[in-house]
Amino acid sequence: MGLKVMSLGAGLLLSFAAAAQAQSDWKSEWEKTLAAAEKEGEVALYGAYRSGVREAVSEFSKRYPKIKFNHVAGSGSELANKVMAEKRANRHFIDIAVGGSGTMVLVYFRGGLLEAMSSAFILPEVKDPSHWWGKKHHYADPEGGFVLMAQGDVNTRIGALNTKLVKADEIQSWWDLLSPKWKGKIVMTDPRSRGNIGNWRYIYYNPELGPDFVRRLLSETEVTFSSNERQMMDWLASGKYAIYVMAKDEDLAQAMKQGLSVDFLESRKEMAELGTGSGHIAFFKNAPHPNAARVYINWFLSREGQTAWQKYTGGNSFRADIPKEMLPNGKAQAPKEGQKYLFTSHPQYEDIRPLRRLVEEIFAARRK
Repeated sequence: MGLKVMSLGAGLLLSFAAAAQAQSDWKSEWEKTLAAAEKEGEVALYGAYRSGVREAVSEFSKRYPKIKFNHVAGSGSELANKVMAEKRANRHFIDIAVGGSGTMVLVYFRGGLLEAMSSAFILPEVKDPSHWWGKKHHYADPEGGFVLMAQGDVNTRIGALNTKLVKADEIQSWWDLLSPKWKGKIVMTDPRSRGNIGNWRYIYYNPELGPDFVRRLLSETEVTFSSNERQMMDWLASGKYAIYVMAKDEDLAQAMKQGLSVDFLESRKEMAELGTGSGHIAFFKNAPHPNAARVYINWFLSREGQTAWQKYTGGNSFRADIPKEMLPNGKAQAPKEGQKYLFTSHPQYEDIRPLRRLVEEIFAARRK
């Protein structure tokens, strides 16, 4: 018995010693990295320049005032052109990018410009995937290690309805839009318009909807198309149309604040979309401030950084240890454990060429 107790005690001491050594190792690495980052004096982040993102990412300066935060802002395409021009000239100005998956994966990842995100992880709370939804880090790139998805919002929206013409429970599914009752009473933005075709990826790639639904919606419902979103919301509120497919949430929320007869229209039957918006982060090779970049990445993915992201952007952080009550749609905006969602940021859904061909074919048939 004495030998067993001694053996158990020795095992516990070794375990404690290993844990203490591991803690000492990461703290030492963090202190060295932070000191080197402060010596570099700057971190350059290229990212979206929209309300919320700007405030969220710049919170870093409050925590680390000795590291100048340089936010180079622009659209995904603008920043991609800038980065590629810099790289072709063998000039390296970018440390980190934050934004949508398209540019991150199709340009930066495929161009071989990125470091593996795990190479930047130092803090235990960042390394540990158990803090994140699904107990793992989520990535948008095909190799699953370069473009990290920090945000994921559940979307069941079909669009908007006129509360005087459509009962709250009258439409439960996207397929219900095909009812003869709504023929000629639906308005939407032309899917061929610039920037709009991507919104149809969820429908096209959803196995519960797919190309057949796209074809029937655009062919059978006598839908009206417009490029004027404010006009479409006015038409909906006045009762000229009963349903506005894919209305923007912010436009609808504004109309509801004005007391207009409109409300959200949701699907309760199909698998929901999990949209990741601008919540992706990537770490560049040849970063001019590699230590400052690592400090930034660890802060951004920490509980503190992701709380700032949720607070300012209104987007759900995949960190599960952050209260979700602060989100605009509360807990309903956050994905549930064990439930299936369609990640529209995943690379297998990036290709819109077959969708575009289908839409063009449908419109060609409508003209005949």
